[in-house]
Amino acid sequence: MKKILTDVDGVLLDWESTFHEWMSNKGYSKVVNGTYDLDIAYNLHKDNKHDLVREFNDSAWMCCLPVLRDARSGVARLVEAGYEFDVITSLSIDPYAKVLRQQNLDLHFGKDPWAELVCLDTGADKDEALAVYKDSRLWWIEDKPENCDAGLRAGLCPILIDHLHNRWYDNPDVIRVYTWKELCEVIL
Repeated sequence: MKKILTDVDGVLLDWESTFHEWMSNKGYSKVVNGTYDLDIAYNLHKDNKHDLVREFNDSAWMCCLPVLRDARSGVARLVEAGYEFDVITSLSIDPYAKVLRQQNLDLHFGKDPWAELVCLDTGADKDEALAVYKDSRLWWIEDKPENCDAGLRAGLCPILIDHLHNRWYDNPDVIRVYTWKELCEVIL
């Protein structure tokens, strides 16, 4: 099997819209739209922001994130071409959150694509997890620019999934795509 490394939130699944729904259910109102920065979007203190993200990521909502854009058809096309995925996500170290993440991925994409699911602590950097693949030149699919940079340092080939929150990032060594159709064209 050929291998691809991938993040989940903002790449395979739509974490952001579900988080905003969860925040609304908790009584928080969004004060600024179009920003991924939660302390700005909800006028939160930075410490409170991390606690809320951790609470959300450890919650039952992790079973129910919808697919991002055309990720389902893109993953299916790559699996058909002989690829499997190692998933590296900064979700949570709670073992039940990992179970819900796996169930959510399996629900939308089936069990075939996933060789490994690595769950790091909420918001954790991915440098150490990517170091396992050092200088492999594997594709690394991400939506967070800092993790694309970590992939470059590890000798990987990053592809950035385009979002409003990462438009500021401009690195000629990182390929930017909006859809999985475009991503498949790059890889295949």
